Amino acid sequence: MTKFSISEIIRQNQEDYSDSHESMTWLTPETAEAASCLRKELINRIFTDHAHGPGWQFAETKLFTHEISPGCALCGKGDWSCLFINGICNAKCFYCPSTQKEKSQPMTSTLEFANPRDYADYVRRFQIKGVSFSGGEPFLTFERVVLFLKTLRSQVSHPLYIWMYTNGLLVTEDKLKLLRDHGLDEIRFDISADNYCLDALKKAVGIIPRVTVEIPAIPEDLELTQQVIRELYGLGVNHLNLHQIRCTKFNRANLAQRGYTFLHGTGVTILETELAALKLILYSLDQKIALPINYCSFTFRNQFQKAGASARNAGQIKASHEDVTPTGHIRTLGVTGQKDIIGSIHGDLISRKTDPSLWHLSKTCDQLFFAADLWPLIDFSHVRLKVGYSSTSLRPSVSFRNPFKEVVLNKNKKVVIERKNEVSDLWFEGDQILKFGHRFLLADTDFPPDIQGPLPRELENRAAPFEVFRSGLADYF
Repeated sequence: MTKFSISEIIRQNQEDYSDSHESMTWLTPETAEAASCLRKELINRIFTDHAHGPGWQFAETKLFTHEISPGCALCGKGDWSCLFINGICNAKCFYCPSTQKEKSQPMTSTLEFANPRDYADYVRRFQIKGVSFSGGEPFLTFERVVLFLKTLRSQVSHPLYIWMYTNGLLVTEDKLKLLRDHGLDEIRFDISADNYCLDALKKAVGIIPRVTVEIPAIPEDLELTQQVIRELYGLGVNHLNLHQIRCTKFNRANLAQRGYTFLHGTGVTILETELAALKLILYSLDQKIALPINYCSFTFRNQFQKAGASARNAGQIKASHEDVTPTGHIRTLGVTGQKDIIGSIHGDLISRKTDPSLWHLSKTCDQLFFAADLWPLIDFSHVRLKVGYSSTSLRPSVSFRNPFKEVVLNKNKKVVIERKNEVSDLWFEGDQILKFGHRFLLADTDFPPDIQGPLPRELENRAAPFEVFRSGLADYF
């Protein structure tokens, strides 16, 4: 389920890539059917041929074998902040999504953090449980990495898992030991950036507590990667993460030159890289290689990474009678009806001594807004249910385009959470109200059989993207 129709997505992709759309090989309906069949076959073989090892996490958007790293788990749960420590790199990977030519200031979620103490206060204020250092190439500003690492460890008291990404070109044993001594939990190598050379990685094993290889699944390198997988496990590498290659305006020419097939979606991705990842996972299982592997699909990143950050923001700005949905949106529930009926519901909540912060009566007394926890106490017999959804964004300063809240990190630094209305007029009547409750709020509660049926398609399509994650890998179209 998405907020946009297939035709809208295709039209947006055509507009975004208008200057090169015709030169890009896009998936067609005919090739989509064949590709879908091949993907289904690979997944079936992964699970039917191997009773133990493979599994799904995060609404079947992340396929893995054996286990995933603590960092990946924090990422999926939304408890993670990626700090781009710089914007400069010494490798020239064809798949890189950006220019990587500016040293720049450390940044996360559009926020710059030149001062590591400010970033530590941000991590503490938003109760972030995982931090990663990325770039660019972090070793190009190694002193900066060490300073931020030391500050986080000294200033953040709650448990914090910290890892970093590198292409390995500047790794030395002394630097690895320094990172370990200051509390780095995990290091992730993109070995494809250095022609799959394992020298830097070998230095890290035994020094950094957890060593991971994180690479895009490059179709042309399939056989080479298969050979490397066995060697990685023998070296003591803890995890292999395979990424789906994403297309941007910066790397599209490189991707097109390789003859890749471009997939339509809210982000344009590459067909062959997803199939390569599935083949590598199948190979590892067939060969009984115990190296844990996970496939980091774009649909996982696009949904779960966004939801985590949104949920943190939403919790800071929502009213006490509102809720945060699993997808990170603010949900506003309200019943509307005649004043005497709304007054009766209001009086019942008072007589039950419910927490008054969980409901709000409008000034006109014909609407009552309430938190989802109060749902079982509401009599919906003669009212209409109105549902609204809002999204949030984190900004360095106020844009004055939306309602906002300033969050003070310290006397020198504050950030702004803005709230944008997405849907304000979703109305439910009669059985539709209880169907909404069963579908999104009380799925584990017994409802009459007629209430357990589906919502009308229009209401389902409008509400679902704000309530539930789209399950499974992205459709091919």
